[in-house]
Amino acid sequence: MWWSWMQTSLGDPNRLVLSCVFFLVLVMALWMYNHLSTYIKHITELLSIGLYFLTYLVVRIVQKVVWSLNGIQDHRLLAENGDAYDTCVQVLEIVHRGRLSTVNYPKHWDLLGLHQHFTHPCRLLNPRITLYSVTQTHAFLVEVPEEIDVHSSKTSPFMYMAQFHHATRMFSMPLCHFHRLAQEVGDPKVPVLLISSSGRCGSTLVLQMLENLPGTRCMSEPDSTTNICLMDRARQLPPQEISRLLQSVTRILCKENPGDQRIVIKTRFNCSTELPYMFDLFPEFKHLYLYRNMGQVLKSYYKFLHRDTAVIIAEKIFNSYTINTFIPLIRRHVFHLIAGEFSRARLRGVMPQINFSGFVAACVGSCVVEFQKFVNESGRDVPSLHYDELMRCPLEVTTRLFQVLDLPSHYVQISLSAMQHDTQEGTILSNIASNYNKKMPGSDVKDSNLVLSMLGLPDMNQKLVLANPVENLGS
Repeated sequence: MWWSWMQTSLGDPNRLVLSCVFFLVLVMALWMYNHLSTYIKHITELLSIGLYFLTYLVVRIVQKVVWSLNGIQDHRLLAENGDAYDTCVQVLEIVHRGRLSTVNYPKHWDLLGLHQHFTHPCRLLNPRITLYSVTQTHAFLVEVPEEIDVHSSKTSPFMYMAQFHHATRMFSMPLCHFHRLAQEVGDPKVPVLLISSSGRCGSTLVLQMLENLPGTRCMSEPDSTTNICLMDRARQLPPQEISRLLQSVTRILCKENPGDQRIVIKTRFNCSTELPYMFDLFPEFKHLYLYRNMGQVLKSYYKFLHRDTAVIIAEKIFNSYTINTFIPLIRRHVFHLIAGEFSRARLRGVMPQINFSGFVAACVGSCVVEFQKFVNESGRDVPSLHYDELMRCPLEVTTRLFQVLDLPSHYVQISLSAMQHDTQEGTILSNIASNYNKKMPGSDVKDSNLVLSMLGLPDMNQKLVLANPVENLGS
């Protein structure tokens, strides 16, 4: 039809002009759609999350009034003061959920719940109820339907995402009673492997490789550990309370579950700073640190972070000269996200001038530096695994890894089957399925390299080598 119209138009100047105008309008419409669809998506997401938080605020205000009138608030205060242990857990039915950023660590306000009743803490030992987040005063757990396993990568590559999407009830309890419950549960009854990492280095792959071992319960980023890490970094709790909370959280995460022969916990990259606590609290735990060259790590972060609306907005605010001139509090506020006093001292001078990518490099690189510092000063032999070595010789390196971790060697082959699929499929963290291939601008590379240099790390074009490589251990 279009071709016949063009043929006819060639002999009619008016129709030819009309055809050209129509063609130009079509091209403009396609151009605008390609360029505006992303903005429309971002605006829609912002409106949606804004509406959620407005709803949450209104409901919480109403709840405070209603709970004060019907005695619920009195019972909550009684429990918070250390009394009423048998009924200290508040059960909330989840009616709405929302999160500013897909990759943000869990907070209790992600889930909006309506009061059902109070219950005994022993109910929280149900395998379908798992720890979601902790604050300075409370622990929050969630319940999922019986057919959902939040520990399985088939549900989600990340535990916190599975909990957020599938939770039907939330349980709130004061920390004083949470500690008591954790003490009753006691230390893990099966061997535990703790995986720390630089992030974006194959840690999700290794976890899913281990998940293929029968009787292995794997937890991919149970973010109550992240809550504790950031509270520690911001000095919101004294070290003894951080240690106690980390002990209780680990005990509840590793509560007994039928069929468990071993437990593997993979934390986020920033939780590596809590290793000193973990070695003291649970000396029997095995440890593994995964990493990659800093250039590959930071480029991978750049890709997935720029798919997240909230992060894109945060970047624009962080890089705005006007905002940072008149509101310097923003950069001072996020400075605590950099790990360790050693790293902060080195970066304090460059913090006012680096852009958002430099700040990401500071957060990631400081955790690597603090891990190196801990290993060197403590003399702890934490096995390290470079992603490139695993990819270069998967069978040989995995065999050696199983030997180092005392895992059954006859499961090496079955573990390698995890390499046959996208381990982060269905999330914005997947760099395999995504068509987002935007490269880091030169200014971002420059600021990232400046930060890495200040931290004493190799730049983005150099190789990073850490102590105690798996491939050399036991040889």
